[in-house]
Formats: sequence, structure tokens, C-alpha cells
Amino acid sequence: MPAKPPTPPPAAALECAREVLGTMPVMMASLRCEMRRDEEVPLTMMQFHTLTFLERHGRASLSQLAGHLGLGLPAASKIVDGLVHLGRVERQADPQDRRRLSLGLSAPGQHALEETRRRAEGHLARFLTPLAPADRQRLVAAMRSLRDLFPTEPPPRPTP
Repeated sequence: MPAKPPTPPPAAALECAREVLGTMPVMMASLRCEMRRDEEVPLTMMQFHTLTFLERHGRASLSQLAGHLGLGLPAASKIVDGLVHLGRVERQADPQDRRRLSLGLSAPGQHALEETRRRAEGHLARFLTPLAPADRQRLVAAMRSLRDLFPTEPPPRPTP
């Protein structure tokens, strides 16, 4: 017996999805531009995503990081090499398997991450300031609800 096709989402959910998909790239482009323009921002957007991942996970393998960033191992390795050179990421032998390396956030990396986050929040806050206080409160509630809907880790890729 063939599987029943999934029920299509309601029109209101599709409208919401269109708004999210239309807004996120615009916001991220603005943030990327601001991070490149501001010479005081210590991290690139990709470095920011890398350090945020390591902050959230404590320690991770290069494969885990690459999967999170949506990059191949060579590209992720190049980012990590730069962060290690700057002293923002530490490589250690994995205690479970000495042949593997484990990546972690260093104290200077944590400081750079906090500074970049502070500057990014300030940039976004300048755009949100014109909103009425009630609209900002609704936006905060909506973003929290949205965040709660998504897993913090992507599901594993199916094996062929």
C-alpha cells in the first residue's frame, strides 16, 4: 500500500514561510556587509558561524563542523587553519581516538566571538529601533517560537 502523501500546509503557514525566506537573506546580507565594513569586527561571517558552533558544542571534529557549515572538509579545514593561526581555535588529540583531532574554542576565540556578537546585535538593533515597542515584543516572541520549532542539530544524512 503506497504511503499517503503529506497534507499540504495551510495557506497562512505558506505565507509565513515566504516571509521568513524573503527576510532572512536580506538581514544576513546586511549583517555580512556591516561585518566587512566595520574594521573593529574581529571575525568574518564564516568564522563567526564556526566559533558559534564550537561554543555551543564544546569540542567537535572537523567533519562535524564541515557538516554544520555546509562545506567540504578542505574548505572547513582552511577556515580552521586560519582560526588556529590567530589563536582562536585549539586543536587537540581526541581522547577517544588519538588519530583524530578535536576542535575547541580558545579564550581569545571566545573573546572575539563575544565582540563580534555584540557588534552584530548592535547593527541589527539599529534597524529594529524604529519599530514600535509592542512590535518589537511581538517580534521577539515570534523569533523565540520559531527557534523552538527547529532542532539545534540537523538530522543525519541518510546513507545510500
